[in-house]
Amino acid sequence: MNGEQSCALSLPLPEDIQKRKWAGDLDGAAEAITRRLKKNLPKDLRDRLELELEILKRLPTQYPYNKAQALAVMRESIGDFTEEELDALDLDGCVDWIYTDAGKRYFVRFHMTLLKTPALALRAGNPVTPDSEWLDPLIERIINEGELTAHIVARAELRVSDDAFIPGETYRAHLPIPADAPQTRDIHLVFPGFKPRMTGGQDDPQRTAFFEETLTENAAFTCQYRFTQIARYADIMGLPPAEALYPGAPPPEPCDLAEEGACFRFTPYLKELCRDVTLGCPTPTDKVRAIYDFVTMHVTYAFVRDYLQIPDLAEYAAVNLRGDCGIQAILFIALCRIAGIPARWQSGAVIAKGFIGSHDWAQFYLEGWGWLFADCSFGGSAYRSGNEIRRLFYLGNLEPLRLVFNRACQKPLTPDKRFPRIDPYDNQTGEIECGAKGFNGRETDGDITLVQLRYDGLDGEDAG
Repeated sequence: MNGEQSCALSLPLPEDIQKRKWAGDLDGAAEAITRRLKKNLPKDLRDRLELELEILKRLPTQYPYNKAQALAVMRESIGDFTEEELDALDLDGCVDWIYTDAGKRYFVRFHMTLLKTPALALRAGNPVTPDSEWLDPLIERIINEGELTAHIVARAELRVSDDAFIPGETYRAHLPIPADAPQTRDIHLVFPGFKPRMTGGQDDPQRTAFFEETLTENAAFTCQYRFTQIARYADIMGLPPAEALYPGAPPPEPCDLAEEGACFRFTPYLKELCRDVTLGCPTPTDKVRAIYDFVTMHVTYAFVRDYLQIPDLAEYAAVNLRGDCGIQAILFIALCRIAGIPARWQSGAVIAKGFIGSHDWAQFYLEGWGWLFADCSFGGSAYRSGNEIRRLFYLGNLEPLRLVFNRACQKPLTPDKRFPRIDPYDNQTGEIECGAKGFNGRETDGDITLVQLRYDGLDGEDAG
């Protein structure tokens, strides 16, 4: 079932179960599903209901705060934050919440989204500042010189949290590792501790090192890797080069234009939106520019609940006009495909000011240029800080500060998990299970540490 999770998410729930869920009767919804599963059901509906049981179990853990607690969390940063402000932001669609048996509960990271807005960040004493000091010089160099190469060494660790650890169990862990990609070269892996049972191939859509160890004491699964990352500049509104910027990249396939699972469904609304956004655009280049402009200018960054909880991720972004980096990338890809432009997924991590964090972005294909990149999240941030040069850079380009783990989403791991995955779409921090259970995201600790970052043509090391 694990390889089919994201496809099952694209199916609707029976109406009575959906009513119970959003009315806050989560126990009633789970009981209704349990009773329904005793009947003879079509396989796809059975898969959807079984997955919903897992979703209902995880959902309350992401919404821990009642209103008083939500206000207290905000007042830790803004002492004079009022209940009226919270209510107004709620009505403006800026606050994520659900109903449970305990009443209205607020998303665990709702405050982090609010504190990214300039006005509230300023009141909190943490004004939103653009990353111009370290990022703009890199972008300027790539534009002026046409290329920048980085050599990166990083160390990844994955473990079960101490509170969730069960002594004596056999643990199966998938630790993400860099995959061959158009911009990635010369990958070398070292495993200083446990040795993996299997290391994924370079063509795996979601590459991992797979470990299987019986542990009496808690310990981490680790990998240190080094690789080379190349950024070549594309101004897609100009003439294409004599050959593709990344000539080793495979050509588009039918799947790069296709509907797929719960991410890339071509819903009636998305089709109509694509028509509106690309109206009057005569070429694929004009269309991709219009799609990028729409996403970066109209969809604002927001922390969201687990993707497992969100059916139709592209439509979620298009309707709510909010979402994190992955949801923005999914909307961009879906609209490109509807417009007839091949597009696909990349994700893994990004290095920012020496810190490595999970991140998602997109690729798209234009004749002459070949496969290029779009980072709508970084582009949207540039738009909101008034940096048009940086916004346009992220249509076609990336800086060479990326770790590519996943070249597609909604793909199974190798070997596949026995229990439901933390994230059925991709794998950026790792997955662990044992014979007794699968561990959720709050029961695992995954971390990537930057060891070294060096650019060609610059003396010494520079961690950004």
